[in-house]
Amino acid sequence: VLFCCVFCVSHNMAMEEDTTTNYRIKDITFFGSPRRILLQSANGPCPLLGICNVLLLRNQIRISEDARYISFNELVEMVSGYLFDTNQGGGDSPSANSADLRESLQTCLEILPKLNVGLDVNCQFGSPTAFEYTRELSVFDMLDINLFHGWVVSKEDSNAYKVLHNLSYNQVVEKIIAMQDAQAAQEKEVAEGKSPSADSTQVIEEGLLVQDFLDRTATQLSYDGLAALHEVVRERQLGVFFRNSHFSAILKFEGSLYLLCTDISFAHSHVIWERLDQVDGDTSYCDAHFKVNESTNDEQAALAAAHAAQDTLMAGVGGADMSEADRMLAMQLMQEDLQEARRAPAAQQQQQQQQQQQQQKQKQQQQQQQQHPKQATCLSRHGFSRAPLGIQSIPAVSSHLSLLAGPRTQRSPP
Repeated sequence: VLFCCVFCVSHNMAMEEDTTTNYRIKDITFFGSPRRILLQSANGPCPLLGICNVLLLRNQIRISEDARYISFNELVEMVSGYLFDTNQGGGDSPSANSADLRESLQTCLEILPKLNVGLDVNCQFGSPTAFEYTRELSVFDMLDINLFHGWVVSKEDSNAYKVLHNLSYNQVVEKIIAMQDAQAAQEKEVAEGKSPSADSTQVIEEGLLVQDFLDRTATQLSYDGLAALHEVVRERQLGVFFRNSHFSAILKFEGSLYLLCTDISFAHSHVIWERLDQVDGDTSYCDAHFKVNESTNDEQAALAAAHAAQDTLMAGVGGADMSEADRMLAMQLMQEDLQEARRAPAAQQQQQQQQQQQQQKQKQQQQQQQQHPKQATCLSRHGFSRAPLGIQSIPAVSSHLSLLAGPRTQRSPP
């Protein structure tokens, strides 16, 4: 059963800005169907944005078509309503399971309003699905959303794996601190002529292994973690990917992993997905059809964005939320955008031709001056230029003639 929560947002001009509490909305196409996703303008924690984008792509919550921005509080209300809808009926029974369900639901409702300041997530290094349990993780469980990460230690590195695979990030930090304390203690023992203890030596060795792993995986994504993600994420499964304190919607399609592009810089771009195939950030960006972006200049990008917007509109044609008049107007505006995008290269070419003609004309004038240097010198001494006597050299006559001729109509390039 597909539970859909339609949330209507009024068009409030005071909210028409990109802040940490307001999210801009972008229309995309997802496997041929129209979807609305949330973008983030401020760099900061975004757990609710990742959760809502998964629910939006699943079509389990919806945002009204006339909304362009939505506030954090309205998103909390949307998700809370969805939680109630999907878990209603389970709390009427006096069984222990129903009591646990009510308690989990109450916990989620307490946590949701706090998600704009971050989420206590502590990943473990043995698996991309391993996290230290916290109350906050119950939100993902109640919404049936899998949480993944790619910070995984290699099993082939037996020494590091033995130390790290059962540890969480907080425990790793404690080992680093313990190593520093042990090093300071050993230096003191050596200065006093004492032999280092076996315990302090082991603490230092483990700490060095941990420090080396952190240095090699500073991007919080390892090659083994990327390979493990391909194994655990199912085909066409949507989830949330945690990396560098950010939460992104993740999808597996035709064997490749993709992250939803939610930065505000993609607001008017046809780019929708980032392919997750490198650990150093050198990834590819793709459109709604998962085709790699090949736009090499602004004109191609504008044309691709117009086509993507048209695909989104066509996917929504026939929807019950759009009247016939609105649909016709949207189609007209989309056609105008397409025509404008197609005219852009021609307009640029015409401008370049005009610049070349002007440069050629200036070159001819310079050649004429070089052929008659004495005449040019004499004229320049009296404040005259070598422009040929005519309408162009008499501004007053030129302006009067233009008034008599009437306004000129500038033809648009084909």
